[in-house]
Amino acid sequence: MSHEDAARRIPCTGYSCSNSVDWAFSDVNRAVGSPPAPRNIAGRCGALLAAQKVLRDLGVDREDELEQAFEKGLGYVTCVELKRHRCNCNDCVGVAAQLKGALAQPAGGLGGISGVHPPVL
Repeated sequence: MSHEDAARRIPCTGYSCSNSVDWAFSDVNRAVGSPPAPRNIAGRCGALLAAQKVLRDLGVDREDELEQAFEKGLGYVTCVELKRHRCNCNDCVGVAAQLKGALAQPAGGLGGISGVHPPVL
């Protein structure tokens, strides 16, 4: 099962978007600490914040690139805007996990992200 698939299944069990992304990558990220709380940094999506945390924990300095790609894929980075435009948390979790996975690869660039499919708004 891919990290994206794993992340998308976790919110269905009642956990937050942030926990979903963090736990989906627990097989490769052994860092100690809780995932960031959703909306605790300028109202940003918890899935995005957790994906950025996983990158930091892995020593990959591409957080800004992740945020730009997330916004390009979904249109927004804050929970309020995402929900206002009917983007559900599961879409955010899937996109954040997919982008994190691609950005953690050493080969650089977002060329491998062609599969990001934002929801129809």
